Amino acid sequence: MSIKVEIIGLEGIPEIREGDDLVSISLGGVKSTGLTLEDEDILVITSKIISKSEGRLVELSDVEVTKEALKLARETDKDERIAQLILDESAEIIKIQNNLIITESRDGMVCANVGIDESNVDHGMAVLLPLSPQKSARSLRKGIEDKTGKRIALLLSDSIGRPFRDGIVGSCVGVSGLHPIIDRRGEVDRFGKVSRITKVGLADEICSAANLVMGEFTEGIPIVLVRGLSFETCESEVRDMVFDRDSDIFR
Repeated sequence: MSIKVEIIGLEGIPEIREGDDLVSISLGGVKSTGLTLEDEDILVITSKIISKSEGRLVELSDVEVTKEALKLARETDKDERIAQLILDESAEIIKIQNNLIITESRDGMVCANVGIDESNVDHGMAVLLPLSPQKSARSLRKGIEDKTGKRIALLLSDSIGRPFRDGIVGSCVGVSGLHPIIDRRGEVDRFGKVSRITKVGLADEICSAANLVMGEFTEGIPIVLVRGLSFETCESEVRDMVFDRDSDIFR
């Protein structure tokens, strides 16, 4: 069976400012690209424009640095103000080594520097993750569905590194409308063997594919439409993708 999946970068998305209506902007991008939203479309949206719309930009000159942040900055050769933001935003500091600070966010996402980023913002600014990427994903999906009457899924994406691999990939940090994990245990392969352990990280795979179109710097494509994947509509949480402590062999 042949499946055709389209990954379409939306055109005409402006620079996002605090308070912008992302429902209207997202739908405007769909229209500018010459499309109309359909049932089972998936919108992948970079978490950075969510952060910008929610006012999660920080002027580094306004950051008050503590002794703990100064110590962390010396250990990791980081800007002391960024070190302070990492401490402020993290639920837990998991590992510090060389210039790396591995953290857990309030929503349970494990990544470097709790997702704080200085790219694609003005000099002297840093952008934090949305206060709750999961709530933001759910709210934005509901707004789009209410306005269009279409059944969609919506994923928030961020670029994250992985243990034992060099290079960042697009990863899901907020999900609404589909389950982020496909449990294939119990299915039979082509040789009649029953799967006992296989689960597919669907949301991460979609975000990684979308990131090929989004890019990282000058591409200017923060919203991607993924079309052609069938999915069962459900409410889920990004925490469904994260190992609990008993299952996490690295902690």
